[in-house]
Amino acid sequence: MGVRTLAKGFYLKLAWANIRRSREVYLPYMIACAIIGGIYFLVCGFAMSTELAAVPGGDAAQGLFRMGVIVFTVFAAGFLLSINRFLVKRRKKEFGLYGVLGLSKAHVGRILLLENAIVLLGGFACGLVFALVFGKLLFLLLLKLMHALPQNAFRPAPVAWLMTSALFLGVYLISSLYNLAQVHLANPIQLLQSEKRGEKDSKLVIPMALIGAGMLGAAYYYAWTVEKAGTAMGIFFILVLLVILATNLLFTSGSIAVLRALRANKRFYYKPQNFVSVSGMFHRMRQNASSLATICILSTMFLVTLCGTLSLYFGQEKTLALQYPYNVQVSGYPAVMDRLGVDAELAALAQAHNVVMHADESGLNYDYVEGEPNPAATVYPDWELYMQPHSIYLEGTLYFDLDGTEKDRMAFLDAARELTVALKDDAGEDVKYYYGISDIWTARQYNYGMYGGLLFLGAFFAILFLVVTVLMIYFKQITEGYEDKERFDILQQVGMDENQVKGTINAQVLWVFFLPLVTALLHMVFASRILTRMLQVFMLYDWALVLCCALGVCAAFALIYFVAYRMTARTYFRIVKR
Repeated sequence: MGVRTLAKGFYLKLAWANIRRSREVYLPYMIACAIIGGIYFLVCGFAMSTELAAVPGGDAAQGLFRMGVIVFTVFAAGFLLSINRFLVKRRKKEFGLYGVLGLSKAHVGRILLLENAIVLLGGFACGLVFALVFGKLLFLLLLKLMHALPQNAFRPAPVAWLMTSALFLGVYLISSLYNLAQVHLANPIQLLQSEKRGEKDSKLVIPMALIGAGMLGAAYYYAWTVEKAGTAMGIFFILVLLVILATNLLFTSGSIAVLRALRANKRFYYKPQNFVSVSGMFHRMRQNASSLATICILSTMFLVTLCGTLSLYFGQEKTLALQYPYNVQVSGYPAVMDRLGVDAELAALAQAHNVVMHADESGLNYDYVEGEPNPAATVYPDWELYMQPHSIYLEGTLYFDLDGTEKDRMAFLDAARELTVALKDDAGEDVKYYYGISDIWTARQYNYGMYGGLLFLGAFFAILFLVVTVLMIYFKQITEGYEDKERFDILQQVGMDENQVKGTINAQVLWVFFLPLVTALLHMVFASRILTRMLQVFMLYDWALVLCCALGVCAAFALIYFVAYRMTARTYFRIVKR
């Protein structure tokens, strides 16, 4: 018993020592786990919150959060597993060294299980603390976006605890199985050499690069030329898949094809500076192409998600203006509406509640042609429009504006809803039209709930994409640092002075790390067009607003990307100068 206890204590101490020694890697990973765990806990908490359901528009926001839980689960688990895979790949040399020193694969596996448990448990605990400390503040911010007043303080639902625990437990089990498989399927010599092995050039580099260019060109063409909102919605996810595949092909094969073309140009290649730069870029792109493509795709997801949700939130008044040319409309079966009779009944009801009904024909100055608003048209030529004393009657619907205090307006609308119920009952079973009353104030509150929740959920996803992007940039800086340290020494030994080596490596690093940013911004240029078409489904036709949101998001992301690069570059230079 004593030997077993000692062994357990030994493995735990060794695991903790490994984490402390590699804190420059494990600390950012734990921070990422904490942020993802905290956000996931809040998304689940808002989705099941009784406090959110109690405010106007809360049902719409909760519906979005419940859909977001499913998508967020997939992304969060996928990102945590991919980061674990990256870390294990970096540490294979260390695992091989354990085998050379006499530790069996079972011992190495036990150490990995403990390390994984410590990091994920630490991230899980920190994420819950973050969510509990800032959850109430974020809930109030959500209600602010929804233009709603809190009914009660936010209290996370018990199911949020269970779902977050289940997420981290699932990630731990899957990542642990993967880690154990990596250790057990390789011998110590392979593990020691694994870090040196990069991605080999495929014999189909040029064909794959051409296929990638063709796929990206086709995606760009359809994204830019699509006209109808329904078509845009139908092909959007197909185009997303095309862009993801094309980006991977162009980074992995296209970059190598370009470098081969530069190497084939003897006048360019056989110059000291160009020779070293092109050779170094071959090495970097073979090692990092897939990771750089992932950074580019994550960056594009961040840009599209935030641009779309911001456009919807800031453009909701424009959509309401199209949906409600007058701020109240009553729909019913034409034969039962009795035109003048219903108008007179509503007018008497309005007078009893101290509000005024009024309308004029110039208010109906909108039309839909091929999914686009046409301000020049009034109504369809074959539509029957009748001017009433207090409203406009158009194809089974009365339109009118309502003046009065908010309290009186709401009292009138409640009474008018009772009237529409009576109209529906009078129609009997032969009802061909929807019956009811709708108003811009109720719709506005619903929209604030839906678009405020959508913006909040979009911000959560944007943070998720951003965290993983920055983390991948950081890990790539560390990887580059350890590789360049050796190359730094070799280049100096073959005759290059320190300044030349620094200039060459810095130029390569800049190209590698800013290539995903430039590509993501290019993706966003074409995505903005199809995004505008898709937003027409929500009756948002303002391309200028979408472009402003896109430019603002792109500028902010470029700044964040640059700051992240500069901050992580410090770690890179510290490693190189050791």
